[in-house]
Amino acid sequence: MENYMQNGYLTYVRLDGVWGNIDFEWKEIDPQVNILVGINGSGKTTFLNVLYALLNVDSTVLKKYKMDKSQSSTVCFKNALLPNPVYFVRSFDTPANDRRKNESRLLQELNYVLYQNKDGFSFFNYRMKILNEPSRSEEIQKNISVLFDVINEMFADTGKTVEISKDSELVFRQRELVLKVEDLSSGEKQLLLLLLTVFLQDNQPSILFADEPEVSLHISWQQVLIDNLRRLNPNCQLIIATHSPSIISRGWGDKVVQMSSIVK
Repeated sequence: MENYMQNGYLTYVRLDGVWGNIDFEWKEIDPQVNILVGINGSGKTTFLNVLYALLNVDSTVLKKYKMDKSQSSTVCFKNALLPNPVYFVRSFDTPANDRRKNESRLLQELNYVLYQNKDGFSFFNYRMKILNEPSRSEEIQKNISVLFDVINEMFADTGKTVEISKDSELVFRQRELVLKVEDLSSGEKQLLLLLLTVFLQDNQPSILFADEPEVSLHISWQQVLIDNLRRLNPNCQLIIATHSPSIISRGWGDKVVQMSSIVK
């Protein structure tokens, strides 16, 4: 089991010719938690975008970053030729004049992981496994309980608790009020998107890219974010780009990687 769980995690990355003349090399990638830090413009977002596009063979994005086809890029995985499933939760930080548009994008992505979709990657589809996979019914109920515990702990200061409505929707109760997801703040939506994305991996070996997840998150949420993502799926390799000291503050300092050590 130990060897299986290691399969498909990123262990080494070399990207050559980004923007035509920038190379990245990242050695000894941790199979559990990696925190990329650096000043604005140090290449954190570019690195994640290009690596994600490379793993998904997205030629449109690679062309945007002027990847030179004559240059070679290398991505290595532990005991595997192909990676574990890769997920990317991007920042929704925008200038004030674009805020309404960005809020709509955030809600759209959140709705996608909540309700039935063509990929089957949603909370609705996960709950349906109780009927479709009766042998896992108890396990699935237990996993949902863990998710609700994490959400309720993180939302405790707001007085909100999560529950399933009679219409089988995920809603929040705040005293006498019943709030739908669209009624939540931007920070609450962003947090919920992160938690659900990792939860829906169903404890399977996975890789999560998160670009500045601290955006709109209260400092107390930032401090426990990594711990709670690990609670929801301890088999997910986290690769997080951040500016926030709070993300690192709960004992993750040894997982920090300076972008200056990656850019060649």
